Amino acid sequence: MAKILLIDDDSEFLDMLNLLMRRSGHQTILSADGPDGLVKAKADPPDLAIVDVMMPDMTGYEVVRKLRADPSTASLPIIILTARGQPVDRQAALDAGADEYMSKPVTMAELAERVEELLGKPVSARPTLLKGAFVMLSLRGGVGVTTLAANLAVMLAQAGDRAACLLDLCSSSGHAALQLGLRPEPNWSDLVGVGGIDAGAVDAHLLQHGSGLQVLASPVFPVVGPQGVSRPIAQAMLRALQQEFSIVVVDAPSVLDEAAMAAVEMALAVVLVVTVESPSIQTALGTLRALKRWLPKCYTVINQVSPGAQLPAEAIERTLKRPVIGMIPFDPAQAQALAQGAPQAVRDPASPLAQGVQQLAQNLVQVVGKSLAGS
Repeated sequence: MAKILLIDDDSEFLDMLNLLMRRSGHQTILSADGPDGLVKAKADPPDLAIVDVMMPDMTGYEVVRKLRADPSTASLPIIILTARGQPVDRQAALDAGADEYMSKPVTMAELAERVEELLGKPVSARPTLLKGAFVMLSLRGGVGVTTLAANLAVMLAQAGDRAACLLDLCSSSGHAALQLGLRPEPNWSDLVGVGGIDAGAVDAHLLQHGSGLQVLASPVFPVVGPQGVSRPIAQAMLRALQQEFSIVVVDAPSVLDEAAMAAVEMALAVVLVVTVESPSIQTALGTLRALKRWLPKCYTVINQVSPGAQLPAEAIERTLKRPVIGMIPFDPAQAQALAQGAPQAVRDPASPLAQGVQQLAQNLVQVVGKSLAGS
């Protein structure tokens, strides 16, 4: 027996849904509008939600986005019901984060069947909890940005098909493909100067990793002169990738060039990677000052790249005045993982680095979700 949240402003249809769910042996939580439904979902998280689209005060799409943004309901299976049956309506429901889209009129038998299918579906097979770009950034090299980006992308990609991809925006020979043991051919250099970049063009340049992660790599040889990634090209690539994947993890260059700034502007979150050395902290302070316009979506992660004592997160937070959402411990096996082209998230999920990145992924979902829920 499951607990089903039903949100529909049509009282007769709501009664019909209530009767159907109860006859199927489930408990129900009834609501006639979006805001009330969200309050009830927060107070008593359900096992599944069925949400109408056309409602006063808040549309069903908005309800779904709010449910996805709240950590307590982020993985909730959701069915969107609507009288609008055009392909664009189905895409809008899926883009909002719904698992299923059904157009009215719908047979009660078909709806009951979809409910049982979703209730039996493992959480890992459901859509990624957040949609958008996560930018991994540091203006000081050698702090492990690419390592964390590659491992984070692998973990997020394991949430399901087309859940996440990795974009390497470095124009001076990026190493994301190397970290994954991939030959960076093709790469985004073939897209530079090409008009009309769309999902199809970008898809043809993606590399496939054995974990299921797909990668848009940077070229092996540094790009010289005006052939680098301009702001419009970076924006077009990101838009195309976001059409295909729930999350795009961006391995940003160690300079605030046009590509990096385009990614920052479009990002759901900017994760500043910091080590405990004074030069890294000083660089982080300067970076945050340069990105002051986007500070609300900037977070920091401390990556311990060498053995030894670690400063407490509170000290870094006080200095940078930004929340620390991850502490990645030193992992002596990381050098071997790099040499083998096998990220620790795949090579040894129980390793210190993999466990630290796993916690980082969970923290990102929580803090970004809360930020979206409150916006």
